[in-house]
Amino acid sequence: MRLTRLLGVVTANLNRSRNHFLLASVGIVVGIATFAFFISLGLGVRNVVLGKIFPLDQLEIVPKSLDLAVGPLALGGGEVIDQSKVEQLEAIPGVEVVYPKMRLTVPSLGVGGKEVLGTDLRSEMVADGIEPNLVTEDVDGDRPFRDFDDPEAPDYQAPEPCDKDADCGEDRYCGRPPGYREPPRGSGKKAPKPDKVCRHYIPILASEHVVELYNGALRRAHGFPKLNPDFVLGLKFDLKIGASMVSASAKDEIIREKGMLVGFSRKAITLGITMPIGYTKRFNVAFGKPDDAQRYHSVILVVPEKDDVAAVAKAVEDLNLEVADTGAEQAALLIAIFIAVFSLVSAVIVGIAAVNIMHVFFMLVYERQHEIGIMRAVGASRGDITTIILGEAATLGVLAGIAGVLLAFGAASTFDALSANYIPDFPYKPTSYFIFPWWLIASSLGFSVAFCVLGAFLPARRAARMQPAAVLSGH
Repeated sequence: MRLTRLLGVVTANLNRSRNHFLLASVGIVVGIATFAFFISLGLGVRNVVLGKIFPLDQLEIVPKSLDLAVGPLALGGGEVIDQSKVEQLEAIPGVEVVYPKMRLTVPSLGVGGKEVLGTDLRSEMVADGIEPNLVTEDVDGDRPFRDFDDPEAPDYQAPEPCDKDADCGEDRYCGRPPGYREPPRGSGKKAPKPDKVCRHYIPILASEHVVELYNGALRRAHGFPKLNPDFVLGLKFDLKIGASMVSASAKDEIIREKGMLVGFSRKAITLGITMPIGYTKRFNVAFGKPDDAQRYHSVILVVPEKDDVAAVAKAVEDLNLEVADTGAEQAALLIAIFIAVFSLVSAVIVGIAAVNIMHVFFMLVYERQHEIGIMRAVGASRGDITTIILGEAATLGVLAGIAGVLLAFGAASTFDALSANYIPDFPYKPTSYFIFPWWLIASSLGFSVAFCVLGAFLPARRAARMQPAAVLSGH
């Protein structure tokens, strides 16, 4: 039977029995809508959780440690990763780039925020440093993330003398020379003060976690305004390296610096600030030992292909290092279980609908047996009869699948609108909770067609086996 003739017969039969087919397709529509809705929801949640909160393409590598519990304390060594380990990590197949990170091991204070919050905040500062060329995509050219005080840098410029900030232009300030250490105010100690010079602000990166946590909880507790990340770039604050609100931790001397927020990055420390690693090295050495300049506390490995993660993790363990537990594996497992459960629920709904379709087609075959007998008598083969019945089922599957996908789209849009208007902001609240990739739409349609054809298979087989003489004679 020609395709055009087949389409004409199928269309006519569907239109003639449209009420029966409409009722039969309700279960398919609901099942496909459920399938598309929850799979797209799972993909959207996965995108947020494993793309922003626990990025799967980044592995944080830390030294293996053996902590000894002594009462409320856990005693362990000061484990670090040296430069030779970094080079070995770079050589692991599947690793695209390595981000050495160095924690600031000196107690420090950060003071600022008045220009945005209306009052200065004073806090102990948690900080680390990373290589500037690894985060170039997270900052713009107007506020570069680089080490301005590195005398070995090709574009290093020696600071010029100044008397006030106005002498240094908009992007610099007038302060003490780099590395100058002075006694804390109120200590009673005095030290000669060198002439002031024009200084660059230390460029600072912050994690998106910081803004999300601030906007989600901290601001409400203190009555602060909500922050727009794009408009707080350029925020300036004071850094006091060696100072602390814990008097026993404070150093006898401090280094006063000024920082400027230049961007947000997933590679920044989760809770704290990140600066170019050169500053961190110099601060650690200034209050420690020269060897502290080559002692990293963790390393970030970027593994573009998720299939390589397991092999990279094994190679890391062979180097007597370990992958820090970020919670990504547990989150991925929970999301996979969520998707699997609702896929099973959808399959059950569509399966029940397929049984209903089978009953409808059995009924239609019985009603059309005289018509089928005539078709067989005038030359239609068993294959033609089977093709007509299954063609009707496939067409019904396509229409029901499209309706189900559209229903899922509508439900997702409604859910997003309700969330935007009625659910308060929370950390990492997405604009949309759903992702509808092309393969999900295609698989939804294929799923619908497959179950409709499956439901019509036995009725089609029965119709094809009808004997024209027996049907037309009424026996």
